[in-house]
Amino acid sequence: MKNFQWKALLPHAIAVVVFVLVAVIYCKPALEGKVLAQSDVIHWQGMAQDMVNYKEKHNNHWPLWNNNLFGGMPGYQIVMEPGNIFSPIYFHYLFMLFLPKPAGFFFLLCISFYFLSQVLRIKPWLGILGGLAYAYATYSPIIAVVGHDTKMQAMGYLPALLGAVWLIFQKKYWWGAALTALFTSLLIGMNHLQVSYYFIMMAGFMSIAYAVEWIKNREYKRLVLSLAVTFAAAGVGIVANMVSLATTAEYAKATMRGGSALSLDTTASGKKSTGLTVDYAFTYGSYGKAESLTFLVPSIYGGGYLSSLDAGSHFTKLALEKGLSEDQAAQFTQIVSGSTYWGEQPGNAGPVYLGAIICFLFIFGMVYLKTWHKWWVLAICLVALLMSWGKNLPTINTFLFHYLPLYNKFRAPSIILIIPQLLFPLIGIMALQQFFFEETDKAAALKKLKTAVYITGAFLLIALGCYLSFDYRASGDENLKAYMAQLLGGKQEDARAFYNALKEDRKALFGADLLRSILLVAAAVTLLWLTLKDKLKPMHAIIALLILSSFDLFLVDKRYLNDAHFQEQETISDNNFKATPVDLEILKDTTRPRVFNLTGAPFSDATTSYHHRSIGGYHPAKLSIYDDLISSQLRKQPMNIPVLNMLNTKYFIFPNQQNGQPMLQVNPDALGQTWFVKHIQYTNGPAAAMKALDHFNPKDTAIVEESYKKDIAFEPIADSTAHIKQVYNDNDEIKYQSSSKTNQFAVFSEIFYDRGWKATIDGKEAPIVKTNYVLRGLAIPAGEHTILFKFRPASYYNSVKAAVSASFLIWVLLVAAIVAGLRKRRKETA
Repeated sequence: MKNFQWKALLPHAIAVVVFVLVAVIYCKPALEGKVLAQSDVIHWQGMAQDMVNYKEKHNNHWPLWNNNLFGGMPGYQIVMEPGNIFSPIYFHYLFMLFLPKPAGFFFLLCISFYFLSQVLRIKPWLGILGGLAYAYATYSPIIAVVGHDTKMQAMGYLPALLGAVWLIFQKKYWWGAALTALFTSLLIGMNHLQVSYYFIMMAGFMSIAYAVEWIKNREYKRLVLSLAVTFAAAGVGIVANMVSLATTAEYAKATMRGGSALSLDTTASGKKSTGLTVDYAFTYGSYGKAESLTFLVPSIYGGGYLSSLDAGSHFTKLALEKGLSEDQAAQFTQIVSGSTYWGEQPGNAGPVYLGAIICFLFIFGMVYLKTWHKWWVLAICLVALLMSWGKNLPTINTFLFHYLPLYNKFRAPSIILIIPQLLFPLIGIMALQQFFFEETDKAAALKKLKTAVYITGAFLLIALGCYLSFDYRASGDENLKAYMAQLLGGKQEDARAFYNALKEDRKALFGADLLRSILLVAAAVTLLWLTLKDKLKPMHAIIALLILSSFDLFLVDKRYLNDAHFQEQETISDNNFKATPVDLEILKDTTRPRVFNLTGAPFSDATTSYHHRSIGGYHPAKLSIYDDLISSQLRKQPMNIPVLNMLNTKYFIFPNQQNGQPMLQVNPDALGQTWFVKHIQYTNGPAAAMKALDHFNPKDTAIVEESYKKDIAFEPIADSTAHIKQVYNDNDEIKYQSSSKTNQFAVFSEIFYDRGWKATIDGKEAPIVKTNYVLRGLAIPAGEHTILFKFRPASYYNSVKAAVSASFLIWVLLVAAIVAGLRKRRKETA
């Protein structure tokens, strides 16, 4: 260690300091104890509360089953902490520098990209430029605001894992293997498999490019060894997450992402889809073709529902002209601010803006760089762009949806734009590295710079053509005009005037950002030109580019994530989870029946699940049988009361028509937790079973598919004295007592899930019968019996040992890499 150059650490220390300062300044309220009012996190709190309550009563042990969401479902995708003392998750907190979110998230993205830049031996200041560009592209603050925490944390490990694989391909096998295992574990551990899927695509393109080079150079041994080490190390990282992967893989088959028994969506070959439907997967997040220019100009299609118009907007000025006070004008403007977006994506929060300077540097890099790496980068970026268009390029994307392995499990295709978000700044700083520190032919460099200017100028001219030709009308504008007319007391002429003002604001947003991008690109070009002419030192040009690029992104980011989005945690809790008088009244019922909250959107809101066992909820991967029930029965008008009765829906919450406050209605016909039926009606398949729910009496009749008839040893015989009751429901374990003089068939108002639930009658296992399409049933013999349901999914319990072993191996690999590094240094200095 005496020969170690501590001064070499200074640039990296400066990078860490810069990343921390930027994150802290940008997310200052987070360090004051405030938090983001994230809609997805609020929903998660609603989903998780039942499991939190269980944990508090059971010595910090999390249950595997959630009672409060969609009548009951596995809790794997909500919260799960498998016992793993060697879990690499401890590194995650270190890599976020223990900063509160979202500051820690931004730091993670920055430092991860910086690591990649150092693997490629890029100058630290350029690494800082690239790290800030990757972390603060607008998609990052947008997903931070709405609460896509797992996605953003997974994005944090994309550059690091790419860098680790690159180390292996550079023949640095020990460190490459150790870090590949570690970062694979952390990437998958963030539990956003769609991001992991896109990393595999990106790494696949890079690996193919490397393989081509190795084959051309006849480096067959290196090819085999590098790929073998990569797959082995990645395999260790994957196995370290075996608990979550195994449970997710098993659970996915039973969810809407595994396809529905009622689905009519088929592949091109005519086979039934085993994933989401195309329409569902592509409805949200199909980026418009022209909208892709937002990489370069952010507000081409306005802002998004997170953005807002300022006091100088045409809309606000018109409101003041119409006699509204400043406060009234501001309030009216705020109501329609989200409508500045007029693109094709429903519910769009904001654009994917990579930065005008970063886009120019990417184009410059594609023209100027001498490395073959730029071609695989260009290829995957083009593929990502085409795939992001989703339904707007149906010929290609529908084919990929059906035939690309596992792709039909995911929705919102625009998420794939995280690939250019990473690779655009990477190519940009690689180009600057060559330009500032390796270039010897300035005339050739100037020629390439001019070519890049022409190409970028062409894109800006296309944007200008769009600016001049767009009509700035959205598909839902007729509804918007009607809404504004309603707010204005039916004054149609005023509503048209305000609508025209809004269109002017849409155009003004585009125009202002177009001019802004032109000036930024011009500034970047000038800095490079001055350096070529020896009128500016490279270091000064780099600092100027870093400042310009970063401020460009930060100013746009502030439109979507700013101090106004932070609130006190107590305020958020009170606004979303404070028990209302109606909640308190329901909570007096210790039998814990189910609740149907109709005051909002019952199947896209999980706040009801915070206090109650809800019929509705929110989850992107709910059980397919329950999703079918929602589509075919629970959305019906008038309501299918027998179905709600079998779900033990004792309480309905309705909005009071006069004051909008929630009001309670009691359903006396709710059937309770369990009951005996008189008859069993057999149906030929799930579609017939669903149809039978249209008209039936669940109190007397159970609907069972023919495939389950073998699990019913006898038909029920009427017994007026027979009874069955629930003793307790402890999430993963439910106990009942029954008494009858004759054989019976019991229906349990619990959601059917055959991947872990086991039933015993007096200790002897009994087959659980899928009943009434979504519930459980048991054939119970005459006599007095104890019935016990236990949730013991093999996918969970059988994978724990493998996960612990792989996690331990990651630590061993890290120690081995350190030892190998020290030995190499000792030999070099000997």
